[in-house]
This record gives sequence, C-alpha cells and structure tokens, in this order.
Amino acid sequence: MSKDFNIFNVKEISLNIEHIYPRIRLVQSYNKTHQLILCNNNNNKEELKKELYYSSEALELLQSLDVELNGPTFEISLDYTNWTVAYIFQQVLPSEVHPSPTSYEQIGHVAHLNLRAIHLPHRKLIGDVLLNTLPNIETVINKVGEVSGDYRTYEMEVLAGHKETRVNLQENGVKLQFDVKDVYWCSRLSGEREYMVKHVFQANQTIADVFCGIGAQLLQAAKKLNCRIIANDWNPNAVASCKANVALNHLQKNFHKVSCQDAFDFLVDVGLVPPLREEDLTMDASTTTTNSLLLPDHILMNFPLEAPKFLSALRWWSASSITQKLAREKSTYPVFHVYTFAWADDRRSVKDMAIDVIADNLIPLGGAAETSYQRKEELDRLGCKVQARIIRDVAPGKVVVCVSFRLTRRLVKHIQGDFL
Repeated sequence: MSKDFNIFNVKEISLNIEHIYPRIRLVQSYNKTHQLILCNNNNNKEELKKELYYSSEALELLQSLDVELNGPTFEISLDYTNWTVAYIFQQVLPSEVHPSPTSYEQIGHVAHLNLRAIHLPHRKLIGDVLLNTLPNIETVINKVGEVSGDYRTYEMEVLAGHKETRVNLQENGVKLQFDVKDVYWCSRLSGEREYMVKHVFQANQTIADVFCGIGAQLLQAAKKLNCRIIANDWNPNAVASCKANVALNHLQKNFHKVSCQDAFDFLVDVGLVPPLREEDLTMDASTTTTNSLLLPDHILMNFPLEAPKFLSALRWWSASSITQKLAREKSTYPVFHVYTFAWADDRRSVKDMAIDVIADNLIPLGGAAETSYQRKEELDRLGCKVQARIIRDVAPGKVVVCVSFRLTRRLVKHIQGDFL
C-alpha cells in the first residue's frame, strides 16, 4: 500500500457482522491477486446494488487501491467455525450452565482449560468447539484437581484433538520446548519474566534460580543481557527441559550449572564459599575457575507456596568467608527475590504481610506458633532495603507478591544468632 492508512480506515468501510471474528468481518481472500472487503451483509440484492457512501478519507483509501466502488457483488459462505467462541457456547450450551467458559491458557498448540463443575458434563462439546474454532490449537485439555506434589504438576484430561502434550513456543525472544503434563508452566507469568529482564537484572550479572522450571526466565536473561546462570529445580523433567532449551537457544556458555537438587541443599551450596587460600590471594580475579564461583548478584525463589521456608538455608552461609570473597571481587551481597502468597488483614496491607512472611522465615520471633507484624523497618535497619511488588491475583483477596531484599553481613549474623 503506497499510503500510510491505519486499520481504522478498513473498519470504517466495512460493516460489523455481529458475532463474527474481525478477521472474517474485514477481509476474505478471493484469489491470488484480490481480497474481498465485506461492505454489506444485507441479503436484499436490490439493496446491495445501491451506491455506498463513504467519508473522503475512506474514498481516498479505496481509490488508491483501484477499488471499483459499484462493481460486482460476491457471495461468501460462513460456517459455525467463523463465529466467536462465546457466541457458539451461548447457542449450544444449556442455559442452566451459563455463563459459559470465558478463558483458557494457550501453551503452544495446547488450549488449557480450568472448567467449573457445572461445565464438566459438557466438557467434550466445549473441547470440540475450541478445537474447531481456535487457530493453531490441536489439543484441548482440562485441569483435573489442583497443582500439587513435589513437582508442582497436575492431572489433566484431553477433551479434544490428539494427545500430544509436548509443546513448542516462543516467549520474549527465546524458544521453549517442554511437556505440559510433566512440568509446571504459567503463561500469565510472561509479563513478570519480561519485567525482571528489563527492570531488575543488568548486563553480565550472575543469577541463581532455586526453582528454575524449564528455564524461561534465565534463558531471557542470558540471551538479552549475557547473564551468567546457575540453575536448579527439584523436578528432573524440568531440569531436562531446561538443559534442552539451553541447547536449543545456543546459550551453553552462559549456563555454568544446571542441577537437580533439593532447594535447601542448592541454596546452602550457593553460599558455601570456602575460606581463601594463600594462593588465592595472589590470583588475578580474571583467572577464577568455575569451581570458585562468584556469589550471584540475584537469587530467584519463585515458588509462592513454599519458597520462604527455604530461607533458613542462609544459617549455613559463612559471613566472614563471603565478606572476604566479595571484598576481593569488589562485589556486593546478592539480592533475593522471593515470591509468596499474601492477603490483607485488619492489621496490615498485602505488601506488609508478604514482608512479614519473609522476615518470619529469616529471623523467627516468638516461635513458630506466633505471627509477627510490621517487620520491614527491622530488616531495613540491617541494610536489606526491602521492596515488595504485587504480581497477580490468584483468588479473591489472595495475591502473589515478590519481596526483594539485599542480603547483608549483619543479616547473616542475625540469622545465625549473633546479634553483636
């Protein structure tokens, strides 16, 4: 097109056919050289012969495309797959189960539903409608039960299409492959992963991820910021997928460790910095080997259900050895990003509750049976610079919050019971 016309020009000269997808409402292919713009859906052929009136801008667009305004009319056929999913459900599902399903998660070629009990008797019909109407969908599944178990997976039922649940997709510039039934995946966290790369991580930093899953967050940091990666997950299927995705994106040089350990053990290992030997004191920092790992700049713990409880692993970190190593490398203590569930109560906001959850697991007060309140100021006095961000809603009144804080020598010593 020779002139810069936006889509609103096309919307103006086409008529709105109710309940039809915009891609059908606006344009249909006619042959290799022509497209049909649907300008009138009137069944009266005499009416169709009448001249149609357009604004001067619309006329300019049509004339630039050599459109014959009073040319011949064409008939097109639309079957039920051209209607919107919501309209089809309205027509085929019994009124007693309305409102019909309104959302699904697309994971590659898989449409993932979380149907309410009232819809379950009609689940096969719902699956067939989605399979026949949604582009690029080849399998429709419904989650059975809740995300549970050590590997954060769930039972599923295939409602329509083939049973292949291994998917291929791209997110924020990286390629991903994994089996939906074997690993935890949440498309709704795509924005959070992008946020961390754009606003939190910096180029050439070192990132450790305690619950890395298939590696989506780390792959983006490695590809876009050349970050150095230390990854871990308890699920061996997730670890295998992470390693495969590293190779798929040709980022092997960035991933220095991908392990399948208990989260507590992994976090202990990250902080077990051996005391410096005499020869280390004369070694140039550029000659440091992989076995002499830098402390990460960031440590991710994105497992809202249980991540905070693993902070007790910091009791095993050596404050003196870490301080020596950081001084030599002219670096700083890592920043932790711990995700947790929270909700407001009559004494504190959602963010304050999330910070208290983290504080209770770092430095318990009054025993496990008692809840402490408003502990942000306490952590900040230790140099932690605590911040909290609300990530997303998961239930009425319940949200996921990311609490970020910097580990400090004083905090490590307090965690270990040394308050001097």
